[in-house]
Amino acid sequence: MPHPRLDEIRRTYEYKCGYCEVHESEVGSELTLDHYQPRSADGTDEVDNLVYARVKCNQYKGEYWPTTAEKNAGLYVLHPRRHSVTTHLRQNEASAELESLTNTGAFHVRLLRLNRPPLVAHRLARRAVKIQQQRLLLLEAEATQHEQTIKELEEYINVLTALVATILRSEH
Repeated sequence: MPHPRLDEIRRTYEYKCGYCEVHESEVGSELTLDHYQPRSADGTDEVDNLVYARVKCNQYKGEYWPTTAEKNAGLYVLHPRRHSVTTHLRQNEASAELESLTNTGAFHVRLLRLNRPPLVAHRLARRAVKIQQQRLLLLEAEATQHEQTIKELEEYINVLTALVATILRSEH
């Protein structure tokens, strides 16, 4: 039986994993709900404690909850809606791997295995699609520009044709 707040959480996360950002349509099914603070660590079913997550991300996070010492050392999982993930991580444009900017980012990537080969391949494929979409937009703009040039040249040819006809009529 699905969690009673599943649809609400799916919408909140725009149908993407809160940890790796893979969309449910890309995996072909709904994702799971992760308790950010696990129930075993007194986590609740409140909306702000539920993260829409892929099965693997949920499994890798598991029941992890930092001790006070771990939290103070920055060894905790980033909550996708509470923390500024971009403060801790960035994506390498060439390799599509996530690079940590902080100890917390490094821990987050390591625990959730966010640079596992299928995710890196997915990010590379997503980047390739984005590049192709940009290329398509450029080609469409170029085609529009060529169409405009053709239209102007046709108008110019019509003017020249009319001018030649006028000259020929005046010579006779």
